[in-house]
Amino acid sequence: TRLLIKNYRPISLLNVDYKIFATIIVDRLKRFLSQFIHEDQNGFLKQQIKHNIRPILDVLEYYEIHSGQQMILLFLDAQKAFDNVKWTFLLQQIRYMEFGEKF
Repeated sequence: TRLLIKNYRPISLLNVDYKIFATIIVDRLKRFLSQFIHEDQNGFLKQQIKHNIRPILDVLEYYEIHSGQQMILLFLDAQKAFDNVKWTFLLQQIRYMEFGEKF
C-alpha cells in the first residue's frame, strides 16, 4: 500500500553516460540469453510470456474437465526480487559462461 515505506524506492538521477552504457550492456546480453535460458523460462524476456499462457490454460482446462474438480490458476511474483540478487554468484556464472572481459 501507499503507506508502507518499503514500497518506495529513492529517485536516482543518472547521467547520460550511464544510460548509454546500460543500453550497450543490455543489447549485448540479448544476443546470448537465448543460449542459456530455456524457452520455458520467460521472465524478463521481451515478448516471451505470451507464448506460455495458452498452453498453461489448455492444461488446466483439461485437468479440470477430466478430474471433475475445479481448479485455480495463480501467478506469483517475487517481491522486490532484484533486491535479492546474489551478485557474487551472478558474476561467477558470467565468468563460467565465458562472456569475455570486454563484455
